[in-house]
Amino acid sequence: MIPRKREILVRLIRMFNGPNFLENIKQIFHEHKQSPKETAVCRALAMSVLGLALEKDYGKEPLDQCAQCALEREKPSSPPLTVLHCACNGCKASHIHVTDLCQNCIKKPCLAACRFNAISNDGKRSIIDTKNCKKCSMCLRACPYGAIVKTIVPCENACPVDAIVKDEKGHAAIDFAKCISCGKCMVACPFEAIQVRSQIIDVLRAIKSKKKVTALMAPALLGQFKCSAEQLHTAMKKIGFSFVYEVAIGAESTSFHEAKDLEERLARDEKFMTTSCCAAYNNLVRKHIPDLKPFVSTSGTPLFYTAEHVREKHGDGILVFISPCLAKYEEVFANEKIDFVLSCEEIEALFEAFSIIPSECEEEAFSYQTAKEAREFSISGGVSRAVQSVLAPNGKEATFTPINGLDREVVKDLKHFAKAGECEKGTVLEVMSCQGGCIGGGLLCCPTATALRQVKDYGEKGLSLSDKKPKNA
Repeated sequence: MIPRKREILVRLIRMFNGPNFLENIKQIFHEHKQSPKETAVCRALAMSVLGLALEKDYGKEPLDQCAQCALEREKPSSPPLTVLHCACNGCKASHIHVTDLCQNCIKKPCLAACRFNAISNDGKRSIIDTKNCKKCSMCLRACPYGAIVKTIVPCENACPVDAIVKDEKGHAAIDFAKCISCGKCMVACPFEAIQVRSQIIDVLRAIKSKKKVTALMAPALLGQFKCSAEQLHTAMKKIGFSFVYEVAIGAESTSFHEAKDLEERLARDEKFMTTSCCAAYNNLVRKHIPDLKPFVSTSGTPLFYTAEHVREKHGDGILVFISPCLAKYEEVFANEKIDFVLSCEEIEALFEAFSIIPSECEEEAFSYQTAKEAREFSISGGVSRAVQSVLAPNGKEATFTPINGLDREVVKDLKHFAKAGECEKGTVLEVMSCQGGCIGGGLLCCPTATALRQVKDYGEKGLSLSDKKPKNA
């Protein structure tokens, strides 16, 4: 049986912290009897854990040489995703077709519904010409028997910007010029053929070299472990982090900046504004809807302000962001103040490899006590509530609308708002790529409903933003 990525992560962490890492990594799968395909998938997963792009030809190099490449790199490189072709099922391209349920009815509503002359009838049943078919699904909706179905490819279907393509062998490939790093394809693939290029070796190397390494925990991370925030603080330090900060610190600053930005826009009679916290949404605007950019808040993200705060406090050292989503990798690549990114799965693997049980750790309070609304930034609607809590009284009234997840229809709406220069949905659009907000991020491990309860419980313990002074604003 093929080991899952989590198992490979734990093995590589233990090997790295033991003697003879490069020698031992060659034996990583030898205790398993595997088919050639299983061996290839295991190797590919190990390569992704080493942070290497499978699109490059590492297939013939010994695994220890690949590990040496990981040890020698100065810093990780974009893009953060890689496709494991050996794991890809090579799914048939998505298409609409007529099943045996077709009754060859007299009215033939499917023919009437098609605007592209893609449907004909041979006297026995309807037939779809795939060359003319635009996959609009109008015939599917028109059929009274449900005899027409759409076969989808999960990764293609999940992508809101059509960045998944097929290579010459029928395997999935990513058009990185279109990709917004939302990670939806990675989550949707049932074969786990799309993986993040891990930076765990880079982080472990920094910790092992006794450098000052600081962890920046996204607000969503506080909903991922069955322990208190203070116990998680201690557990992170046991991994080897010198300091641990909540990115909710920066969420406070973002709230004040976005509120000020909104007040100024309303004073200028601008029609609407969108929030700027979601990295996938920012990528979407930059790559696909540049006309929307004037309507995006000029505020920095919570991670941006947190990194500024920590650099001012500690100066040099390594900053590692613990991310709920893939898109934040691109934000880190663009921010010279942050060095690396780890996922929740990688933190879980570190706890397992080091035999750390967070719920059994002592509690250590954070040096800065963050506000309730900042702690709840990771929940859909949380950014809106935070901004509303610090808006100046007696100003122009604003209406807030959360957009809970990006898909093709949402992208279409956003393009319409950009072209029209106004938005009928509200004055402020809070756009989150992931369903539920950041607590539904593709790199998290805990069910969204469970994370929601934990984040809210933690949020209730904090002061309100309205009772705090702006930080870095």
